[in-house]
Amino acid sequence: MYKGDLLFQRLLKYDFNLYRSSLDVPSYLDNHFKKYIKDIEEALAGNNPFIGVDFCSKVSDNLTLIRDICNKIVEVGNIYRDGRIKDAYETAYKLFSSIEPYFLSSFSWKKREGDYYRIRQGDFRIKPKEDSKQKKAELFHIKGNKRNLIGAYRYSIHGFPCLYLTSGFELGWFESGMPKQFSYCRMNIEETGENALRLIDISNRPMNLLPNIQMWVLNIKDDVDKRKNVYKYFMNYIITYPLAAACSIKVKDRGEKFVEEYVIPQMLMHWIRENGGYDGIKYKSSLNTTLVEGMGAINVALPVKKFRGDGLCESLTSKISVSDIAYLDVNEDFKKYKQYLQDIEEFKNELLNKRIRDNYCGGYALKLIDICQYINTTYYSIINGEYLNNVLLHQIDCIADFISTIRENKNSIIEKNIDEVRGKYPKINESELQNEISVDIDRFCELVRKVVYKHTAFSFSKEKLDNFEKI
Repeated sequence: MYKGDLLFQRLLKYDFNLYRSSLDVPSYLDNHFKKYIKDIEEALAGNNPFIGVDFCSKVSDNLTLIRDICNKIVEVGNIYRDGRIKDAYETAYKLFSSIEPYFLSSFSWKKREGDYYRIRQGDFRIKPKEDSKQKKAELFHIKGNKRNLIGAYRYSIHGFPCLYLTSGFELGWFESGMPKQFSYCRMNIEETGENALRLIDISNRPMNLLPNIQMWVLNIKDDVDKRKNVYKYFMNYIITYPLAAACSIKVKDRGEKFVEEYVIPQMLMHWIRENGGYDGIKYKSSLNTTLVEGMGAINVALPVKKFRGDGLCESLTSKISVSDIAYLDVNEDFKKYKQYLQDIEEFKNELLNKRIRDNYCGGYALKLIDICQYINTTYYSIINGEYLNNVLLHQIDCIADFISTIRENKNSIIEKNIDEVRGKYPKINESELQNEISVDIDRFCELVRKVVYKHTAFSFSKEKLDNFEKI
């Protein structure tokens, strides 16, 4: 139904694929925000039968506010570029305080607590007779006495710790630099109740949010108060989008000493740290890779506000419980695929022999042979200790796509190969050939599905992560 609403359709354009190219950040945002305002204005003048006239009127009433927010964000960026750092922070703090009434948090009518993962390179497993809390503390944020190890990231600056968590194990592995050997644990944070962590949520994406808005409205059409809450949430999303966008620009060059895309999100995190109302930010990864875009996970960044005696954050340790610690060596873990890879190799050799033996064995076999070879080459590279990088992982995703195409187009592949053979061997038994090709494709899909997973660096049963403790 929402497809008939022009406002929904225009907002779908703002999917957070934000690349500044050759522009500086303020210039890029200025252009982007002008398009955003123009799209909203045009949408409000069009047909919006589902969301309704009243809501569109309220959006129109807030256009001046949205325009002011956009202009202030650009102004902050330009002031910072001029080197007036103090003025930039003062302007930014005033802006964030003015937006505070519209900040989003998790939207749910059910009590919910969050489980997130923390990953660190190295082996931090708890050995017999070791103090579990002290060991778990090593997987928390970097302690105050090791601030020299802290670099600048999107939501933290050199020398000041921030606890980064993720709702998705694989995403956490990407965000931590794809280490080959690492430890991981689960951390439980309270998101409701008196001891809840208050998080500013800029993780919403229109492809997910807009269908949810539709569903929420339809499910509570007879509950006026809840309906108002949904419309308020939607309005706040529209109002705060400019700030969310300014914090989500993909980095042009991560090798640079100064990353301009980090300026505004770092300012926001500083404001959070100095403002008692919020504990952190919930956000989507801005890593420039389709591997991450395929994951539905989100990240959480929690700044240290006050150190306790051992160098950990007094507030975060009181509100977050930590599970036992598990360990993974990716190259070793991939060895579990060896038997499956051997089966794939044997299947490939059978097809090669069939190509030699049976002249009518068509082009489908060559495709299956090639994919089998790609799989084995890629996975043995990982097993043998080569660095697990984006190239190899993208290759796995491409292989997964190729496999899906074969599975989904099985009948067309069979028909095409029968047509090829029919021209050379008119007397071929087409029924038998059809069955033979079908069996080969089914067997191929059965073998490779044990190894290749889309949008997943590795698939394994995580060790049981329980025994939660406050550290």
